[in-house]
Amino acid sequence: MFLVALILAVAAGVFFGAGNSALPWSNDICRYGDVLCQHPSWVGVPAVLSLVWAFFLRVDRL
Repeated sequence: MFLVALILAVAAGVFFGAGNSALPWSNDICRYGDVLCQHPSWVGVPAVLSLVWAFFLRVDRL
């Protein structure tokens, strides 16, 4: 579950950077994920929720 949170966080960072035209390949990313470039929090919030969920699963085993 930590891997899923990491992948979602990286994706949110890429969409955030592409939305602000900070990446050299921003046009290619925003061509296919235009809504996510405008609202990268739509990927960031599930990343945080999956991280919280992973910590809950980890505490359950301790």
